[in-house]
Amino acid sequence: MSPLAFLDLLMYDVNSRKSKSLNQLVIEALLVHKIAISKNGVDKRFNDKTLAFLKLLFNKLLKVEIGRIIEVGWLKTFTRVLIKDGTRFELPDAYKDKLPGSGGSASKAGACLQFEFDLKSGSILDLTLTPANRPDVTDAKEMMHTVSKDDLIFRDLGYYTLASLSNIISKEAYFISRLGSNTIVFEQVNGKYQRLDFKELYAYMKQNQLNRVTKKVLIGAEEKVPVRLVIELLPEAVYDKRVRKTLAYHKKKGYTTTDNYKTRARFNLFITNVKEETLSEEVVPQLYRVRWQVELNFKVWKSIIGIHHTKKMKYIRWLCLLYFKLILMLINWNIILGQRNQLFNTSGKLLSLNKCYQTMMDNLYRLRNAISWGIEGIADFILWASWALQENHWLEKKKNSLGLEKILRL
Repeated sequence: MSPLAFLDLLMYDVNSRKSKSLNQLVIEALLVHKIAISKNGVDKRFNDKTLAFLKLLFNKLLKVEIGRIIEVGWLKTFTRVLIKDGTRFELPDAYKDKLPGSGGSASKAGACLQFEFDLKSGSILDLTLTPANRPDVTDAKEMMHTVSKDDLIFRDLGYYTLASLSNIISKEAYFISRLGSNTIVFEQVNGKYQRLDFKELYAYMKQNQLNRVTKKVLIGAEEKVPVRLVIELLPEAVYDKRVRKTLAYHKKKGYTTTDNYKTRARFNLFITNVKEETLSEEVVPQLYRVRWQVELNFKVWKSIIGIHHTKKMKYIRWLCLLYFKLILMLINWNIILGQRNQLFNTSGKLLSLNKCYQTMMDNLYRLRNAISWGIEGIADFILWASWALQENHWLEKKKNSLGLEKILRL
Protein backbone atom coordinates (compact mmCIF):
# COMPACT_ATOMS: atom_id res chain seq x y z
CA MET A 1 0.00 0.00 0.00
CA SER A 2 1.53 3.31 -1.09
CA PRO A 3 1.48 6.43 1.12
CA LEU A 4 -0.91 8.06 -1.39
CA ALA A 5 -3.36 5.15 -1.21
CA PHE A 6 -3.16 5.15 2.58
CA LEU A 7 -3.88 8.90 2.75
CA ASP A 8 -6.84 8.38 0.43
CA LEU A 9 -8.21 5.72 2.81
CA LEU A 10 -7.83 8.19 5.68
CA MET A 11 -9.73 10.79 3.70
CA TYR A 12 -12.48 8.24 3.08
CA ASP A 13 -12.48 7.41 6.82
CA VAL A 14 -12.89 11.00 8.07
CA ASN A 15 -15.42 12.00 5.41
CA SER A 16 -18.17 11.47 7.98
CA ARG A 17 -18.21 12.26 11.69
CA LYS A 18 -18.33 8.58 12.62
CA SER A 19 -15.13 6.68 11.83
CA LYS A 20 -15.38 3.83 9.38
CA SER A 21 -14.84 0.23 10.47
CA LEU A 22 -11.72 -1.67 9.47
CA ASN A 23 -13.90 -3.81 7.19
CA GLN A 24 -15.14 -0.69 5.38
CA LEU A 25 -11.51 0.36 4.82
CA VAL A 26 -10.74 -3.12 3.46
CA ILE A 27 -13.60 -2.81 0.95
CA GLU A 28 -12.58 0.74 -0.07
CA ALA A 29 -8.96 -0.36 -0.61
CA LEU A 30 -10.11 -3.12 -2.96
CA LEU A 31 -12.76 -1.16 -4.89
CA VAL A 32 -10.79 2.09 -5.35
CA HIS A 33 -7.14 1.03 -5.28
CA LYS A 34 -7.36 -2.68 -6.29
CA ILE A 35 -5.47 -3.56 -3.09
CA ALA A 36 -6.44 -6.84 -1.41
CA ILE A 37 -5.71 -6.52 2.29
CA SER A 38 -7.12 -7.98 5.50
CA LYS A 39 -8.59 -6.07 8.46
CA ASN A 40 -5.51 -7.00 10.46
CA GLY A 41 -3.34 -5.72 7.62
CA VAL A 42 -5.06 -2.34 7.66
CA ASP A 43 -4.90 -2.17 11.44
CA LYS A 44 -1.13 -2.81 11.39
CA ARG A 45 -0.67 0.21 9.10
CA PHE A 46 -1.62 2.41 12.07
CA ASN A 47 1.72 2.44 13.87
CA ASP A 48 4.46 4.76 15.12
CA LYS A 49 5.97 5.19 11.63
CA THR A 50 2.59 6.15 10.19
CA LEU A 51 2.09 8.67 12.98
CA ALA A 52 5.56 10.15 12.34
CA PHE A 53 4.66 10.45 8.62
CA LEU A 54 1.40 12.27 9.40
CA LYS A 55 3.11 14.57 11.91
CA LEU A 56 5.66 15.46 9.22
CA LEU A 57 2.87 16.49 6.83
CA PHE A 58 1.14 18.34 9.66
CA ASN A 59 4.26 20.32 10.58
CA LYS A 60 4.91 21.23 6.93
CA LEU A 61 1.39 22.66 6.65
CA LEU A 62 1.86 24.63 9.87
CA LYS A 63 4.78 26.46 8.25
CA VAL A 64 2.80 27.61 5.21
CA GLU A 65 2.82 31.41 4.87
CA ILE A 66 -0.50 32.69 3.54
CA GLY A 67 1.16 35.83 2.20
CA ARG A 68 -1.79 38.22 2.22
CA ILE A 69 -2.39 40.49 5.21
CA ILE A 70 -5.45 42.44 6.35
CA GLU A 71 -4.21 45.85 7.38
CA VAL A 72 -6.94 48.39 8.05
CA GLY A 73 -7.91 50.54 11.00
CA TRP A 74 -6.24 49.63 14.28
CA LEU A 75 -4.57 46.57 12.73
CA LYS A 76 -2.00 48.85 11.09
CA THR A 77 -0.51 49.71 14.47
CA PHE A 78 0.63 46.15 15.23
CA THR A 79 2.89 43.70 13.42
CA ARG A 80 0.79 40.70 14.46
CA VAL A 81 -2.50 40.31 16.31
CA LEU A 82 -2.28 37.00 18.16
CA ILE A 83 -5.30 35.16 19.54
CA LYS A 84 -4.94 31.98 21.58
CA ASP A 85 -7.17 29.50 23.37
CA GLY A 86 -7.58 25.78 23.91
CA THR A 87 -10.46 23.41 23.25
CA ARG A 88 -10.95 20.23 25.31
CA PHE A 89 -12.85 17.05 24.57
CA GLU A 90 -13.32 13.74 26.36
CA LEU A 91 -11.80 10.45 25.19
CA PRO A 92 -12.41 6.77 26.00
CA ASP A 93 -11.12 5.82 29.44
CA ALA A 94 -8.67 3.38 27.82
CA TYR A 95 -6.53 6.37 26.75
CA LYS A 96 -6.15 7.72 30.30
CA ASP A 97 -2.47 6.74 30.61
CA LYS A 98 -1.64 8.62 27.39
CA LEU A 99 -3.93 11.64 27.77
CA PRO A 100 -5.35 12.00 31.30
CA GLY A 101 -8.62 13.89 31.69
CA SER A 102 -9.48 16.89 33.83
CA GLY A 103 -10.76 14.81 36.76
CA GLY A 104 -13.95 15.28 38.73
CA SER A 105 -17.10 14.24 36.92
CA ALA A 106 -15.35 14.40 33.53
CA SER A 107 -13.92 11.42 31.66
CA LYS A 108 -10.71 9.85 32.95
CA ALA A 109 -9.14 10.62 29.57
CA GLY A 110 -9.24 13.83 27.59
CA ALA A 111 -7.35 15.95 25.08
CA CYS A 112 -6.77 19.65 24.58
CA LEU A 113 -5.76 21.42 21.38
CA GLN A 114 -3.86 24.66 22.01
CA PHE A 115 -4.43 26.99 19.06
CA GLU A 116 -2.87 30.38 18.32
CA PHE A 117 -3.12 32.36 15.09
CA ASP A 118 -2.46 35.83 13.69
CA LEU A 119 -5.69 37.67 12.89
CA LYS A 120 -3.95 39.86 10.29
CA SER A 121 -2.41 37.15 8.13
CA GLY A 122 -4.13 33.96 9.23
CA SER A 123 -0.77 32.30 9.93
CA ILE A 124 -0.94 29.65 12.65
CA LEU A 125 1.68 29.96 15.37
CA ASP A 126 0.70 27.02 17.55
CA LEU A 127 -1.49 23.94 17.22
CA THR A 128 -0.44 21.48 19.90
CA LEU A 129 -2.11 18.39 21.36
CA THR A 130 -1.84 18.19 25.16
CA PRO A 131 -3.58 16.22 27.94
CA ALA A 132 -6.85 17.77 29.13
CA ASN A 133 -5.47 18.11 32.67
CA ARG A 134 -2.68 20.47 31.59
CA PRO A 135 -3.72 24.01 32.68
CA ASP A 136 -3.73 26.81 30.11
CA VAL A 137 -1.64 28.89 32.47
CA THR A 138 1.17 26.34 32.05
CA ASP A 139 1.06 26.94 28.32
CA ALA A 140 1.30 30.71 28.90
CA LYS A 141 4.46 30.23 30.96
CA GLU A 142 6.09 27.82 28.53
CA MET A 143 5.35 29.89 25.41
CA MET A 144 6.71 33.26 26.58
CA HIS A 145 9.52 33.08 24.00
CA THR A 146 7.07 33.34 21.07
CA VAL A 147 6.22 37.00 21.77
CA SER A 148 7.83 39.56 19.42
CA LYS A 149 8.06 43.35 19.37
CA ASP A 150 4.85 45.19 18.37
CA ASP A 151 2.63 42.10 18.70
CA LEU A 152 -0.85 42.60 20.16
CA ILE A 153 -1.95 39.59 22.19
CA PHE A 154 -5.47 38.49 23.17
CA ARG A 155 -5.94 35.62 25.62
CA ASP A 156 -8.65 34.68 28.08
CA LEU A 157 -8.23 34.42 31.85
CA GLY A 158 -7.12 30.80 31.64
CA TYR A 159 -3.72 32.07 30.43
CA TYR A 160 -3.61 34.96 32.86
CA THR A 161 -0.37 35.35 34.81
CA LEU A 162 1.35 38.55 35.85
CA ALA A 163 4.66 37.01 34.76
CA SER A 164 3.39 36.58 31.19
CA LEU A 165 2.09 40.17 31.11
CA SER A 166 5.46 41.44 32.34
CA ASN A 167 7.15 39.35 29.64
CA ILE A 168 4.98 40.94 26.94
CA ILE A 169 5.87 44.42 28.20
CA SER A 170 9.59 43.58 28.31
CA LYS A 171 9.42 42.39 24.67
CA GLU A 172 7.91 45.80 23.68
CA ALA A 173 4.71 44.05 22.71
CA TYR A 174 1.11 44.71 23.79
CA PHE A 175 -1.87 42.92 25.30
CA ILE A 176 -5.58 43.32 25.94
CA SER A 177 -6.92 41.07 28.66
CA ARG A 178 -9.55 40.80 31.34
CA LEU A 179 -8.34 41.49 34.85
CA GLY A 180 -8.00 38.40 37.05
CA SER A 181 -10.76 38.22 39.66
CA ASN A 182 -8.31 37.98 42.55
CA THR A 183 -5.68 40.40 41.27
CA ILE A 184 -5.00 43.31 43.63
CA VAL A 185 -5.12 46.76 42.02
CA PHE A 186 -3.29 49.86 43.21
CA GLU A 187 -4.06 53.40 42.08
CA GLN A 188 -2.12 56.59 42.71
CA VAL A 189 -3.77 59.07 45.09
CA ASN A 190 -1.94 62.25 46.14
CA GLY A 191 1.36 60.86 44.91
CA LYS A 192 1.02 57.56 46.77
CA TYR A 193 -0.30 54.19 45.61
CA GLN A 194 -3.18 52.68 47.55
CA ARG A 195 -5.42 49.69 46.96
CA LEU A 196 -8.36 50.42 44.66
CA ASP A 197 -11.67 50.10 46.51
CA PHE A 198 -14.19 48.72 44.00
CA LYS A 199 -17.09 49.36 46.37
CA GLU A 200 -16.24 53.07 46.48
CA LEU A 201 -15.70 53.04 42.71
CA TYR A 202 -19.19 51.60 42.16
CA ALA A 203 -20.76 54.29 44.34
CA TYR A 204 -18.78 57.01 42.52
CA MET A 205 -19.81 55.80 39.06
CA LYS A 206 -23.47 55.45 40.05
CA GLN A 207 -23.55 58.90 41.64
CA ASN A 208 -21.98 60.54 38.60
CA GLN A 209 -23.89 58.40 36.09
CA LEU A 210 -20.70 57.05 34.51
CA ASN A 211 -20.76 53.88 32.43
CA ARG A 212 -17.01 53.73 31.81
CA VAL A 213 -13.82 55.10 33.37
CA THR A 214 -10.11 54.48 32.81
CA LYS A 215 -7.34 54.46 35.40
CA LYS A 216 -3.58 54.06 35.24
CA VAL A 217 -2.87 51.43 37.88
CA LEU A 218 -0.42 48.83 39.15
CA ILE A 219 -1.62 45.24 39.44
CA GLY A 220 -0.29 42.43 41.63
CA ALA A 221 0.60 42.30 45.30
CA GLU A 222 4.28 41.71 44.54
CA GLU A 223 4.84 42.27 40.81
CA LYS A 224 3.22 45.74 40.49
CA VAL A 225 2.70 45.57 36.70
CA PRO A 226 1.75 48.99 35.20
CA VAL A 227 -1.40 48.84 33.05
CA ARG A 228 -4.32 50.91 31.87
CA LEU A 229 -7.52 49.63 33.52
CA VAL A 230 -10.73 50.18 31.54
CA ILE A 231 -13.76 49.81 33.83
CA GLU A 232 -17.27 49.26 32.46
CA LEU A 233 -20.27 49.32 34.79
CA LEU A 234 -22.73 46.52 34.04
CA PRO A 235 -26.50 47.02 33.87
CA GLU A 236 -28.23 45.67 36.98
CA ALA A 237 -29.92 42.82 35.09
CA VAL A 238 -26.60 41.62 33.64
CA TYR A 239 -24.97 41.83 37.08
CA ASP A 240 -27.79 39.78 38.69
CA LYS A 241 -27.47 37.09 36.02
CA ARG A 242 -23.68 36.92 36.48
CA VAL A 243 -23.93 36.56 40.25
CA ARG A 244 -26.70 33.92 40.06
CA LYS A 245 -24.60 31.85 37.68
CA THR A 246 -21.55 32.10 39.93
CA LEU A 247 -23.51 31.25 43.08
CA ALA A 248 -24.92 28.14 41.43
CA TYR A 249 -21.46 27.04 40.28
CA HIS A 250 -19.85 27.68 43.66
CA LYS A 251 -22.63 25.80 45.44
CA LYS A 252 -22.07 22.79 43.19
CA LYS A 253 -18.32 22.87 43.90
CA GLY A 254 -18.69 23.64 47.61
CA TYR A 255 -17.04 27.07 47.32
CA THR A 256 -17.92 30.32 49.11
CA THR A 257 -18.75 33.41 47.06
CA THR A 258 -17.01 36.36 48.70
CA ASP A 259 -18.36 39.89 49.02
CA ASN A 260 -15.26 41.08 47.17
CA TYR A 261 -16.21 38.95 44.16
CA LYS A 262 -19.80 40.22 44.22
CA THR A 263 -18.55 43.83 44.21
CA ARG A 264 -16.10 43.29 41.35
CA ALA A 265 -18.75 41.37 39.42
CA ARG A 266 -20.52 44.71 38.87
CA PHE A 267 -17.83 45.59 36.32
CA ASN A 268 -16.24 44.43 33.13
CA LEU A 269 -12.54 45.01 33.82
CA PHE A 270 -10.07 45.18 30.94
CA ILE A 271 -6.33 45.77 31.18
CA THR A 272 -3.94 46.85 28.45
CA ASN A 273 -0.55 48.45 27.99
CA VAL A 274 -1.56 50.12 24.72
CA LYS A 275 -1.50 53.90 25.03
CA GLU A 276 -4.73 55.92 25.10
CA GLU A 277 -3.81 57.84 21.94
CA THR A 278 -3.48 54.52 20.07
CA LEU A 279 -6.59 52.78 21.40
CA SER A 280 -9.17 54.82 23.29
CA GLU A 281 -11.11 53.53 26.30
CA GLU A 282 -14.19 53.08 24.11
CA VAL A 283 -12.32 50.87 21.65
CA VAL A 284 -10.50 48.53 24.06
CA PRO A 285 -13.60 46.54 25.22
CA GLN A 286 -14.84 46.30 21.64
CA LEU A 287 -11.53 44.96 20.36
CA TYR A 288 -11.48 42.28 23.04
CA ARG A 289 -14.43 40.72 21.22
CA VAL A 290 -12.10 39.53 18.43
CA ARG A 291 -10.91 36.85 20.87
CA TRP A 292 -14.16 35.02 20.13
CA GLN A 293 -12.82 34.26 16.64
CA VAL A 294 -10.85 31.39 18.12
CA GLU A 295 -14.02 30.02 19.75
CA LEU A 296 -15.75 30.10 16.36
CA ASN A 297 -12.89 28.03 14.95
CA PHE A 298 -13.32 25.42 17.66
CA LYS A 299 -17.03 25.24 16.86
CA VAL A 300 -16.18 24.58 13.21
CA TRP A 301 -13.61 21.92 14.09
CA LYS A 302 -16.14 20.03 16.20
CA SER A 303 -19.38 20.51 14.27
CA ILE A 304 -17.99 20.17 10.73
CA ILE A 305 -14.67 18.30 10.95
CA GLY A 306 -15.58 16.29 14.05
CA ILE A 307 -12.19 16.36 15.80
CA HIS A 308 -13.82 15.29 19.07
CA HIS A 309 -15.69 12.25 17.71
CA THR A 310 -14.18 8.94 18.76
CA LYS A 311 -15.21 5.32 18.90
CA LYS A 312 -13.50 2.32 20.44
CA MET A 313 -10.20 1.67 18.65
CA LYS A 314 -6.54 1.33 19.53
CA TYR A 315 -4.91 4.55 20.67
CA ILE A 316 -2.37 4.86 17.85
CA ARG A 317 -5.12 4.57 15.22
CA TRP A 318 -7.18 7.27 16.92
CA LEU A 319 -4.11 9.53 17.08
CA CYS A 320 -3.37 9.01 13.38
CA LEU A 321 -6.98 9.87 12.50
CA LEU A 322 -6.85 12.99 14.67
CA TYR A 323 -3.68 14.24 13.00
CA PHE A 324 -5.19 13.57 9.59
CA LYS A 325 -8.27 15.60 10.55
CA LEU A 326 -5.91 18.40 11.60
CA ILE A 327 -4.12 18.10 8.25
CA LEU A 328 -7.45 18.53 6.45
CA MET A 329 -8.24 21.47 8.71
CA LEU A 330 -4.92 23.12 7.82
CA ILE A 331 -5.34 22.52 4.07
CA ASN A 332 -8.76 24.19 4.18
CA TRP A 333 -7.54 26.92 6.55
CA ASN A 334 -4.72 27.96 4.21
CA ILE A 335 -7.06 28.09 1.20
CA ILE A 336 -9.89 29.87 3.03
CA LEU A 337 -7.74 32.43 4.87
CA GLY A 338 -5.77 33.31 1.75
CA GLN A 339 -9.05 33.90 -0.07
CA ARG A 340 -10.54 35.77 2.90
CA ASN A 341 -7.66 38.23 3.13
CA GLN A 342 -7.58 38.92 -0.61
CA LEU A 343 -11.34 39.49 -0.86
CA PHE A 344 -11.44 41.71 2.23
CA ASN A 345 -8.65 43.88 0.85
CA THR A 346 -10.41 44.26 -2.52
CA SER A 347 -14.11 44.27 -1.56
CA GLY A 348 -14.20 45.11 2.16
CA LYS A 349 -16.33 42.01 2.81
CA LEU A 350 -15.39 39.05 5.01
CA LEU A 351 -15.94 35.37 4.30
CA SER A 352 -17.72 33.25 6.88
CA LEU A 353 -15.35 30.56 8.16
CA ASN A 354 -18.30 28.34 9.06
CA LYS A 355 -19.83 28.52 5.56
CA CYS A 356 -16.46 28.04 3.87
CA TYR A 357 -15.50 25.00 5.93
CA GLN A 358 -18.92 23.46 5.38
CA THR A 359 -18.54 23.77 1.61
CA MET A 360 -14.98 22.43 1.63
CA MET A 361 -15.92 19.38 3.71
CA ASP A 362 -19.09 18.78 1.67
CA ASN A 363 -16.83 18.63 -1.39
CA LEU A 364 -14.07 16.52 0.13
CA TYR A 365 -14.48 14.09 -2.75
CA ARG A 366 -13.13 16.82 -5.04
CA LEU A 367 -9.92 16.96 -3.00
CA ARG A 368 -9.66 13.15 -3.09
CA ASN A 369 -9.92 13.21 -6.88
CA ALA A 370 -7.54 16.16 -7.20
CA ILE A 371 -4.80 14.40 -5.24
CA SER A 372 -5.17 11.26 -7.35
CA TRP A 373 -4.70 13.40 -10.49
CA GLY A 374 -1.47 14.96 -9.25
CA ILE A 375 -0.24 18.56 -9.44
CA GLU A 376 -2.63 19.61 -12.21
CA GLY A 377 -5.57 18.20 -10.27
CA ILE A 378 -4.55 20.09 -7.14
CA ALA A 379 -4.15 23.34 -9.10
CA ASP A 380 -7.64 22.88 -10.56
CA PHE A 381 -9.02 22.18 -7.09
CA ILE A 382 -7.57 25.43 -5.71
CA LEU A 383 -9.04 27.38 -8.63
CA TRP A 384 -12.42 25.73 -8.01
CA ALA A 385 -12.23 26.63 -4.30
CA SER A 386 -11.31 30.25 -5.11
CA TRP A 387 -14.39 30.52 -7.30
CA ALA A 388 -16.76 28.61 -5.01
CA LEU A 389 -15.94 30.56 -1.84
CA GLN A 390 -16.92 33.86 -3.49
CA GLU A 391 -20.46 32.60 -4.03
CA ASN A 392 -22.79 33.18 -1.04
CA HIS A 393 -20.12 32.57 1.60
CA TRP A 394 -20.09 36.06 3.12
CA LEU A 395 -20.22 36.71 6.83
CA GLU A 396 -23.77 37.78 7.69
CA LYS A 397 -24.21 41.17 9.31
CA LYS A 398 -26.52 41.19 12.31
CA LYS A 399 -28.58 44.29 12.97
CA ASN A 400 -27.44 46.37 15.96
CA SER A 401 -24.46 44.06 16.47
CA LEU A 402 -20.75 44.90 16.32
CA GLY A 403 -19.55 42.26 13.90
CA LEU A 404 -15.96 41.42 12.95
CA GLU A 405 -16.02 43.64 9.85
CA LYS A 406 -16.89 46.69 11.94
CA ILE A 407 -14.34 45.80 14.62
CA LEU A 408 -11.56 45.52 12.04
CA ARG A 409 -12.36 49.03 10.79
CA LEU A 410 -12.54 50.75 14.19
